[in-house]
Amino acid sequence: MLKTRHIRLSIIFVLVALILRKVLIGHAAMELVDRCKDQVSFENMMKSEHFQSAVGKLSSENSFVLMQNRHALNMTMNWLCNTKNMLGVHENVLLVSLDKEADDMLALTFPNVNRLKWVVPCLDKPFNYGDGLYQLFFLFRSNFARALVESDKSFWMIQQDTFWRKSLLSLEIKSDSSDILFDRAAEQGGSLIAGGYYRARSTPGSKAFFKKLSSDLEWWYSPDNTYMTTLCAEGTTAKCGSIPFDLITNWHWLYSPSRIGDNVPFLIQFDGFTKLGGKLNALKELGFYFLNSDGVSCNDEAVDKAVRIVETQNRTSTTADSVSPSYSHLQFGLYQSIIDQLYKFSLTEWFLNRVAFPYAHYFMITI
Repeated sequence: MLKTRHIRLSIIFVLVALILRKVLIGHAAMELVDRCKDQVSFENMMKSEHFQSAVGKLSSENSFVLMQNRHALNMTMNWLCNTKNMLGVHENVLLVSLDKEADDMLALTFPNVNRLKWVVPCLDKPFNYGDGLYQLFFLFRSNFARALVESDKSFWMIQQDTFWRKSLLSLEIKSDSSDILFDRAAEQGGSLIAGGYYRARSTPGSKAFFKKLSSDLEWWYSPDNTYMTTLCAEGTTAKCGSIPFDLITNWHWLYSPSRIGDNVPFLIQFDGFTKLGGKLNALKELGFYFLNSDGVSCNDEAVDKAVRIVETQNRTSTTADSVSPSYSHLQFGLYQSIIDQLYKFSLTEWFLNRVAFPYAHYFMITI
């Protein structure tokens, strides 16, 4: 009896400690956001001639926006090598660099690609999931998206931690009437947004959506993908649509490709790593690293080989035999499994969209 009581008290103590830890992390994160938010403000973007000049060069429909600081530069260059021979991709991308070093290197290695240097001193370090720098990046990305749609530009927001087997330009979306099309976190029936990829049209709905998102991210400690899921569920701003999971998939496919049947994905996102270094190492070990040993020039043969690996993948095996799921993958997988179950019932779906997702950082107490 006494032993059972001690176990119960120990569990309660651990839970309280984990919750307090998240509260302290959240407080510190939002203090940083409040201190640095002027560096990423929507108002500064709209009145910047430098910003308006770069945006003015974008097409009105098919632009890709990719952001990086110097710590993500290797990942960005890997993606540029991956897509170098895809028709129209480099011609339509805007590389947004958060520091001079990243912009200078991209100007040297890919001089014909459109660039915008928007220096954010607070984002000069590597940022990891849940910390203040990541929250500030969420706010920057939302303000940038808002500035684009307010400038009458429709665009794709993309990430460099992704292998492109085919170009997004070949994705048939012209008939879709959604204000914003989002990628999905899983193939189940739920509507949880992954958030790495979305296409926004310049409409009154998308303008209202990003205005609300930016305003709330200035003071609310939440992942942008779960908060965007909540805004879509409320349905008071934009009409949201979703991109099928078998077109833009994620780390789940690496370990269980049979999840999407016989379909071969357009894009595979290497998300689920809480630290940037883990992504880069995984790309190398899995055969999705496309730079030569000099770290600058592209290895076209490696790109062709990766395409063949994905297209001929045996549905009963895995692509990731050489890399075990990381601890962060196991955690995200557990939370995703819980979410999938809760999406099966209307009451628990309401709980997810209105309670759990806005407070997702606090519910994910182990991350």
